[in-house]
Amino acid sequence: MVHPLSTLACFNHIETIVPIAEGLSSHCYQVHADNKRFFAKQVTTTNESTISLHAASQNISPKVIYHDQQWLVTQFVVGENLALSLQTIDEKILIAIKLMAKCHQIKEKPVELAPKTISYELIKHSHFSRLKQAELLRMAEQLTSSLQHTNKLVCCHGDLNFSNVLIDQMKSTYLVDFECACTAPAEYDLAMFIAVNNIEKNKVATIVEHYTAHSLLDIDLPLLNLFLMFCYFINGLWYMQAYKKTNLTKFERLAKQQWQHINLN
Repeated sequence: MVHPLSTLACFNHIETIVPIAEGLSSHCYQVHADNKRFFAKQVTTTNESTISLHAASQNISPKVIYHDQQWLVTQFVVGENLALSLQTIDEKILIAIKLMAKCHQIKEKPVELAPKTISYELIKHSHFSRLKQAELLRMAEQLTSSLQHTNKLVCCHGDLNFSNVLIDQMKSTYLVDFECACTAPAEYDLAMFIAVNNIEKNKVATIVEHYTAHSLLDIDLPLLNLFLMFCYFINGLWYMQAYKKTNLTKFERLAKQQWQHINLN
């Protein structure tokens, strides 16, 4: 059977197509073609390719080689991701925040964040009982009703996990995987960064300090905390959904890890 990547116009001769198993939700491949290596990802929206193009033009992300409605092909970065690197947590935070600040300067604006819709869809497609879903919907309403803001909206990465930062052999850093990119207040991206990396609360002040040092935006700390509760909530729902699909206990553990931080008082 011919692999769909074999039909793309960007390749003349493909030697090998190797699946990359690290991704949790997307089909990704390392492609050896035309004496080079490429990274290919199956995308579900053109939004990811569009933001990747703009990010690459600002040297935030790997160069985009090809894109269409189904595929995004970029240069392959030889190196490691930040999650597996030997830097201290403070060094990792600084590297990631510098990239986030640059991402927020991208002029292209993806779809706007819709907290209520995101919560509703995750709960609706969950495997919880109707009673539990009703309880979760009440929590979602309480968490999202307070997310009113007048702050400037920016291009947020939406999932700045340390594993989405690559470091090549020359120590250059790249931000990848714009699947969750959205237009939202900077506080949302900072909150998701803290939540998805399970960063301790005592690091929040340092994170905000690093961000304001590399951005012209001021951070609304109460809004950041509200978004943090929202991020813990939806991350837990996503991990529970992954647990039900795969039966891998690591996802159940990650869900509980997120939810233990939620404070609705």
